[in-house]
Amino acid sequence: MFKSKGLNIIFILMIVMIIGTVIAYFLLSGYAQSRADVRNPSIDEINKDLTVSTGEITTNIQGDHFIKVDFNIQVSNKQARDELQKRSFQMKNAVIYVVSDLTAGKIQNQQGIAGLENQIKNRINGFLQSGTVTHVYTTEKIVQ
Repeated sequence: MFKSKGLNIIFILMIVMIIGTVIAYFLLSGYAQSRADVRNPSIDEINKDLTVSTGEITTNIQGDHFIKVDFNIQVSNKQARDELQKRSFQMKNAVIYVVSDLTAGKIQNQQGIAGLENQIKNRINGFLQSGTVTHVYTTEKIVQ
């Protein structure tokens, strides 16, 4: 190529570095895109692949009251959703344990509902092995 052996080596190293940089760019941008999809799934993916409903749960709470609740639980991946569906009895048990310790006054405002959702999330994350609970949505709440 070049008359100088040193220039040939430098030229080859530059070509290798350029090719390596291009490959690294495409690999890292593909990885970043796949990570972005995990963090920000579409609403269709959330509904279809990442959400499990507890179904309607009615139980008594402190102070001679009872509560009827329903939650949608969003998980981090499809495997976690499948596992949570299999563990539905544990999920319902976790909800009943958390809810039964409440009083009617504790869940009448937004802070109380947010606290309830957070407690349920933490309790389910305690036994979920394939992923994590990312959100708990209260879809129904009646206290009497």
